[in-house]
Amino acid sequence: MKIGIISDTHDNHPLIHEAIRLFSLLEVELVLHAGDITTPSSLILFSDLPCRVIGVFGNCDYRQTTLLKKTADTCANISLQGSFVDITIDELRIGMVHGDDTLALIALAEGALHDVIISGHTHRPSIRGSGSTIFINPGEACGERYGEPTVAVFDTEARRGEILPIRYV
Repeated sequence: MKIGIISDTHDNHPLIHEAIRLFSLLEVELVLHAGDITTPSSLILFSDLPCRVIGVFGNCDYRQTTLLKKTADTCANISLQGSFVDITIDELRIGMVHGDDTLALIALAEGALHDVIISGHTHRPSIRGSGSTIFINPGEACGERYGEPTVAVFDTEARRGEILPIRYV
């Protein structure tokens, strides 16, 4: 399965549209959002995707969790899971947190229960391995901190991820 991974969209609608366009072109079958969606108007844009979207809350989402949950409930393909996601896809156990709680992220990593751990928050894209675990941070989709908007794509069959730039077309 090809999974699109995004984080830190921070209400940048033009770049969210471009990320959705990229995910659609790549025919991802699932999108995981690692938090900092920011507003319901940003979340609802993801309903344009022809696949499921599963997200967690980031530190910039906590003031609007009720509104974000209500918005997700109106979209057939979007599910917000609180601060943590634990799913199994193609026999890979995937854990996802935003990453603003460093101790929770460390505990998740030290638990050695997940094949893939996804986080955001730092706005710095990276894919690295430690033991048998793959750590993925898709970077910032908003491009506001470092000016380089990115997402990631992970292929569960190949067990390989790639950081991709988001470019305006």
